[in-house]
This record gives sequence, C-alpha cells and structure tokens, in this order.
Amino acid sequence: MRLSYPLALVLVLGGFLWTVTGCETEKPGASYALGSYTAMVDSTPDKVTNAAQKAASDLQLQDIVADSTKVDGHLTARTASGDTVAIDVQQAGDNVSKVTIRVGATGDQALSRQLLDKTENHLSWFSSL
Repeated sequence: MRLSYPLALVLVLGGFLWTVTGCETEKPGASYALGSYTAMVDSTPDKVTNAAQKAASDLQLQDIVADSTKVDGHLTARTASGDTVAIDVQQAGDNVSKVTIRVGATGDQALSRQLLDKTENHLSWFSSL
C-alpha cells in the first residue's frame, strides 16, 4: 500500500506536534514539555520564589541563588551531579504565578515535580500565618 504525499505529510506533522506539545502531569493544570515543568501556583512571585528557595534547600541542592520582585522571580541551583536547576516565576494574575522548572539540559520530571510539591507545601505554611 502506498501513501499519498499529502497524507504522509499530515502523519509526519501530526506525530511531530504530538511529541512537542508535551503531556499532562498528575497535577491538574501542570504540564511537562520539552524538559520544562510548568504549573500555576496561587501566590505572588516573591512568595513563590521564597518558597522555592526553601524547597531547594530541603532537597539539599547546592549553590542556591534566588532573586524576586512582586512581578517575577528566578532561582538557580545545582544538583550533586552538577545539573543546573532553574526556576522562573512570572506573575499570571492577582495572587497567581506561573512557575517553570527546568533541570539540566534535557529536564527531569521527577525532580521538577518534587520541587513544585515542596514549594507548594512551604506556601501553605506561609498562608497559615
């Protein structure tokens, strides 16, 4: 059976788009695509960055450096194997932040998810004050 050129093109492009768009994770609203883990968090960027810094410390990451404002934040750290961990936080609305986590050159979904979970745990502790 021989495929026509347009059908073959559609199949190839469809497969490419399917792999590029990423996948949903077990956390609603979170996604993992092209090595980056992205989620929305209910808090301001400065509080999210502070909580992410505590999460990185909990996981004993090294060389933790964090800066933040009310509209954005950025954290970098290193794993024991030398992979760079980058967490970017952007304001996405009133008291909502978009968090993007990337571990190393190709990403690490499990570590990214751990960092997000621990960040959210620290945020829930902050909100009870």
